[in-house]
Amino acid sequence: MDERYMDEVATWAVEDNYPGAVGRSGHRLCCCDSFLYSVGGYNSQHGLLQEVWRLNLSTGEWEQVSDSTTTPSVCVSHCLVSSGGHLLMLGGTSYPFGNVLTNEVEACDQLTGEWQTLHTTGQKPPSLYGQAARRAGEYVYTVGGTSGYHFSFHAHALHLPTLTWTTLAKPDLCKQDGESPGRYRAEIGVLDGKTVVVVGGASAFTVFSLDQLPVLDVRSGQWEVQRAHPDPITHAHPAPRRGHAAVQMNNDLYVIGGTDGMTVYDDVWRLHLPSLTWTRHPLRLPTPLYFHDAALTQNGILYVYGGLSSVGSSQRSSALYRAKLQAQPLLEVAWDAFTLHCPTITSSPAQYSHINHEYLAAGVPRNLMKRLAKLPKTKYQLNSHEH
Repeated sequence: MDERYMDEVATWAVEDNYPGAVGRSGHRLCCCDSFLYSVGGYNSQHGLLQEVWRLNLSTGEWEQVSDSTTTPSVCVSHCLVSSGGHLLMLGGTSYPFGNVLTNEVEACDQLTGEWQTLHTTGQKPPSLYGQAARRAGEYVYTVGGTSGYHFSFHAHALHLPTLTWTTLAKPDLCKQDGESPGRYRAEIGVLDGKTVVVVGGASAFTVFSLDQLPVLDVRSGQWEVQRAHPDPITHAHPAPRRGHAAVQMNNDLYVIGGTDGMTVYDDVWRLHLPSLTWTRHPLRLPTPLYFHDAALTQNGILYVYGGLSSVGSSQRSSALYRAKLQAQPLLEVAWDAFTLHCPTITSSPAQYSHINHEYLAAGVPRNLMKRLAKLPKTKYQLNSHEH
C-alpha cells in the first residue's frame, strides 16, 4: 500500500440508504468524542439529503440521528460546529440552491436528534450559504458566503455562551484586480482568537489564489491582504481553489483538495498561520475531490468524506478516508488494534450487554467501552424501523 494516500474506511449500517450507499456533496462534518457526524448534503439522484448521521469511529457503524421530518431543509453548504452536546448549523441553503436562505442557528441534540432554533442576539450575519466557519474557544467565526447572486465578505463572530453575534469587520477590503473580495466556499484559520486568515474561495468569475491571503485583525476590525510564503523546498504555492476542505490543528491549517473550475485536486497542504508559510504535505487523497468535507479528532486523525471527483459530474462520492496527522497515544494504538481484531465489536444490540460485561471483566477501561454505545431508540428511530 502506498503510504502517501489516505486510507479508505469500511463502514456499514442497518439501514439501506446509509451514507456509505448514497454519495453526497455540500454536507458538513463534525468530530465529537469518538463519533463523526455528517449533516445534510445533496445527491443528484436522491435530491436534498435532509438528515443527520453518526459514525462510530470504533465500529464503523452509521446510525441515523434525524431524518427529513425534523432536520431543517437549509442543510446544504451550511456551517457546522459542536457545542455542549449539540450540533450547531449556521446559515445554509436548500434545493434549488439559493432559493431559500437563512441566518438562523439551528441546534441538534446529538443523542435524540431533536432540533430547535436558537434565539441569538446582536448583529446577525446576512442570510447566505457557502460561508467559511471555524470554532475557536467560545467563539464561532464566519466569513463570506453567497446568496447565489451576491458574494459577501462579511465577517462575524458568535459568542457561544451568550449566543450573541458581533460584526467583526465590514466587507471593505480593497479590491483585488478590480474585483470585490466577496467569495463562497473558502476556508478560514483562526489564530489565538485575534487573527482570521481566509484561504481561497470563489466569486462568480474568479477563483481566488492561495498566495495572497486576506487577513483580519479581530481587535481592530481591519482587513489586510498579505502574501503567503511558498513551500521552502518546492518554492510553490497551492493552486487557486474553491470547494476545498480544511481542518485546523493548533496553529496549522490543513487544506485538502478543491477545484479551480477545471482541475480537481487530490493534494494536501499545511499553512502555518503565524508565519503564513505553505508546506506541501506528503499525504494525498486517493481520488481528487471538491465539495467534500473534513473533520479532525482531538488526537489528530483526519477524516474526509463525500464530494465530487470531476467538474460537472453528477456522481457524488460515498467514500470515507482517514489519515493520522500526528503520532497517536499508546492507548489509542491499543484500542485500534483491539477493535480491528475483535469481531464481536459489531454484534447485534441484543448481545451488547453480555459482551460489554466480558470486555470490562477482561480489563478494558470503562471510558473506552463508552465508545461502543449505540444511540437510544428515540420515537423517530422506532417509527422508522417499523416501516
